[in-house]
Amino acid sequence: MAEIKFQLLKNSNGTAALPTLSGSGLAFYGATAGSSVQIGAYQDVTRVANSNGSSYQDEAANIKYKTSVFPSGQCNIGGAFGTATDIGLSGIKTFQGTLGIEFGHTSAVNVQNCQLRIYDRGNVNYPASGVNTKVAEIVNFNGSTFDNQGADGSTSDAVGSGDAFWWGEPWPAELVSKNYYTNSVSVVFYNGKDSDSRVNGDARLATAAVAGSYDSVGGTGIIVPLMDSPGSGGKQLQNTEVVSGSGMVLPKWSQYITTTSNQQTYFGSTAHQFGDGSDTTKVDGVAPIDQTFGGTGVDTHHTWSIALSAAPLSTGSKEDYGLYVSLEYL
Repeated sequence: MAEIKFQLLKNSNGTAALPTLSGSGLAFYGATAGSSVQIGAYQDVTRVANSNGSSYQDEAANIKYKTSVFPSGQCNIGGAFGTATDIGLSGIKTFQGTLGIEFGHTSAVNVQNCQLRIYDRGNVNYPASGVNTKVAEIVNFNGSTFDNQGADGSTSDAVGSGDAFWWGEPWPAELVSKNYYTNSVSVVFYNGKDSDSRVNGDARLATAAVAGSYDSVGGTGIIVPLMDSPGSGGKQLQNTEVVSGSGMVLPKWSQYITTTSNQQTYFGSTAHQFGDGSDTTKVDGVAPIDQTFGGTGVDTHHTWSIALSAAPLSTGSKEDYGLYVSLEYL
């Protein structure tokens, strides 16, 4: 009755170009498909491949974390997207995510408490071995340009309503007063700031004596929240576009880029000010927290778009490396 599939999106209407990865998975490569990624560097090519990456086929949108850019949330998108372009995460369109996640049911249902974990393929509470992973949820249907956002680039009207920062990278303390997101069932998801000694507090990462070990999604330290009830192709989130300034659903990022001054500093425009998205008070100029959770309608399918970027921390193929999704439906 209930099923979760992993997909390649790529179609502009939000439907999957590859409906299921089946027994395959995603592989991250260097400059060309099949080549290695240097230790500490992030991938330049993302493909659907077998378990050790030795055989590959369909190309995904390659969304590469930019390591040297402040203040967070910056990337380079290429691969199936086309010519590689620097862009802010919130400017990427929904159908251009690295990975699509689809929940299907024979009855129309709501979904809530959706969580994404990176793990070692043995225990969902254990971080992946020897690899650093950045994750973001992409929600943007009306993005008209691909200009950067944040201090790395110019103002853009293509600001979406998913994540503005990568989960697993240090969030800038100057712009983030609350380094967490709270979902509709009051589960709190934390991410470290650049003022913290560790981005990911999972004690199991302490044994990895490699620079960057703590800057990763994984284990119990950083679990990524996904928005409620996105609907088929994410259609129930389409009224979340910041560029439209209307709709019941308000930006996920307004829970952690919490003040209008910080929002203006980051996005470079007064059009993208939503106040404190974690405030429970419903007043003008404030984004009530219950409007930042996602969709509310029922559907037989719910689709999320995810950006993924990975860097090895040691030599060799990383096969103790998996992505796990859980949710509640009713």
